[in-house]
This record gives sequence, structure tokens and C-alpha cells, in this order.
Amino acid sequence: MDVQDKPPFTASPSKSGPVESRRLITASRIGEANRARVLQVLHTDGPASRAQLARALNVNRATIASILQPLIDDGALVEGEPVSAAVTGGKPARPLWFSHHGPLLGGVRISPDGVTVALMGIDGKIRVQASRAYGRDASGEAIMEAIEESADECFVGRKIIGIGVGAAGMVNATTGTIISMHLTPGLNGLQVGTRLQERYGVPVLVDHHPRVQALGDRWFGLGRHVQDFASVYTGEALGFGIVYQGAIVRGRDGAGGESGHTTVQLDGAPCRCGRQGCWETVATLGWLRERAAELQLPQAESMDSAALVALSAEGNAAAADLMDLYARNLAVGMANNEEVLGSGTYIMHGDVCGGGEPMRAAIQAWMIKLPLDRGQPATVVFADAQDPMTLLGGGGLILASTFSITV
Repeated sequence: MDVQDKPPFTASPSKSGPVESRRLITASRIGEANRARVLQVLHTDGPASRAQLARALNVNRATIASILQPLIDDGALVEGEPVSAAVTGGKPARPLWFSHHGPLLGGVRISPDGVTVALMGIDGKIRVQASRAYGRDASGEAIMEAIEESADECFVGRKIIGIGVGAAGMVNATTGTIISMHLTPGLNGLQVGTRLQERYGVPVLVDHHPRVQALGDRWFGLGRHVQDFASVYTGEALGFGIVYQGAIVRGRDGAGGESGHTTVQLDGAPCRCGRQGCWETVATLGWLRERAAELQLPQAESMDSAALVALSAEGNAAAADLMDLYARNLAVGMANNEEVLGSGTYIMHGDVCGGGEPMRAAIQAWMIKLPLDRGQPATVVFADAQDPMTLLGGGGLILASTFSITV
């Protein structure tokens, strides 16, 4: 993170390097860090009074008042209606919450088939959303045009403090560039960060889709009360966003997170990345549909978790066996992560969520069997099948940068 002094609500792109860790924390940065703690508590616990925040953060009332006042003055927080005092008496408390008229954030999700853009408040509520589809043979300029058209619908005429982008494929988070995307070659080399920053004149942060998804979970979703977890994307591709001790794990320039291209079978099937035996070759929709066709299951060419679970529930034994195998193959990659990082909680998104509780239970069962037994098995939870966590995570990138929160 940039450690230069800056006023509230002024975002700047992240920086990295060995010099960063040798700098002292300035007085203004301490204030930003304390305000960030308050925002995270509110996001996690909901509206709270000054007294409740003081107890949660283990500070006195005077300290919490000095931390809160700049957030109120800048329009980020607003006081609610007084809440009746407890039976012990005292002045009615006024809970603090995010202002509907507070700072606005931009979130962008770039997928192989299209783009979705959202305008949101710092409360995580989406105000406006727009989408465009494009073909996988679309040129980079055609894709950029779709991104800009969607963004114009959401951002033009509105004051935003920054735009966070979650992009499919390999990403250089420092330059804001999509390095490569096997499914949609037109995304290769797309300098989406620079283009959006030039168009809208605000900071733009770009990161790998699963990491941005994990940030959405951390700020607004099922990861709000969890310090360590993996956010897992499933479907035509696989990826992990790792949160460790409350912070997103990322490599240099945004490297890492390509869990779908970890090897699970040395002599396995060829992968579109050019190697063999990647996790994606045995646990994506492409693999599932090939197996469904071999088993002559109905509508194999469009098979997904929802359809597979439905067939299994109808008593189709082949579908039931395939569902268990799909669950096992997904759990293999997750179990490998569990042995290395011990994330403990796996928040799953994408295709598998359409399979509901039967699919979740099948993956959970394999996550009990596959990793080494440490007496406390990993927990598998499903997000809502239509959740907007990557869009919200894009807003979270800007929110975190604005308040110098380590993410």
C-alpha cells in the first residue's frame, strides 16, 4: 500500500517492494487504520452505537468519538434514530451505519463471455448494474467497448471514488493488465486498468477474479466472521482466492490463485494451458459434460450441477455416481490446499451452487475423507448461486485502498 499521507476518500493503487516494510507509520496513517477497523466492525456486526463500537474495539468513548467524527463529517457514516435506553437508564443510543448518500464505488467483473458493472455504496448495496455479452472470438477493442458501454451506464454523471475490477485469466495487478485468458484470447494483453482510469479519471485497481471474489466474501458475504478461508470459483474454470488472518493472499504483481492449473495427475489429460493433468481437466463443466455424454445422460451437452443433482434425485444411478465423482474431483484440489494452508473453510461459488445441499454434502463428505485427519474437518459452504460477490469485491478493493486496509 502507498504509505504517503493522504486525506480520507482518496484512493491510490497498491504498491509493493522491500522498501515499503521499512517505512514508519505516520500519524495520519494511524488514523486511517483506526477508521478502517471501525468500518470492518460495522460490515461484520451491523449498525452499532458509539458505546458498542468502543467495547468491540477495546477503547474508551473519547477515542472512538475521535475516530468516528471524520467518517461522519465525510458522509461515510450517518447516525440512526435513537434506540431506547436499557432498563438501567441512560441516554438513548444512536446507532451508526453507512450513509445511503455516502461515497460511491465502482465494481467490474470481466468473464470469458461478458462484462458486468455495478455502482454501489460502501454499505455493499448495488445502486445500478449493467452488462454486455461478447463472443469468445471478440477482439480486444470489441471487448473494451462492451466494458466501457456498461461502465458508462453506471458511472457517467455520478461521483465515484474508484473502480475495482475482477478479471478472469492471469492478471498483473500492478499494471492493471490481463496477461492471458485461454478461453477468450481477445482479453490477452488488455490494459483495462489504464483504459478505465483514463476514461473516468479515478483510481482503478485490477486483480484476479477469485481474489476479488474472496474480498467480496470478506467484506460483504459469508467470510465476514471468518479469519481464514478459501473462496472457490467453479464452472468452466477453477480458481482460489485465499484469505489468511483476515488478509487476501497474493503473489508479486498479483501472481497466484491459478489453482485450476495445479497438477493432480502427472500423466493426465491435456489442459488448454498447454500442460497435462491440471485440476481443471477433471473438475470443470467441460469434463462433466464429456463424462455425461459417455454415460449417455440426457442433455449431456449442457450438463451442470443443478441438472446432475436433479437426475440423481430422480433415481438415475449413473447420474448419482457422476455427481459423487465430480464432488470428489473438486475436493481433491481443495484438499491439496487444506494440506498446504489449512484454510479450514471453503466458500464455494459458481456452478456447484446450483446443485444445492446434495452437492454441498457430497463435497463435504470428500473433504472429510481426503485431507489428513486433524480432528476438525474443513467446512464447505455454498454462496447463493446468483451472488454478486466479485462485483462487491471490486468495490471492496477501492474501499480497502481508500482506507489503507491490507487486503
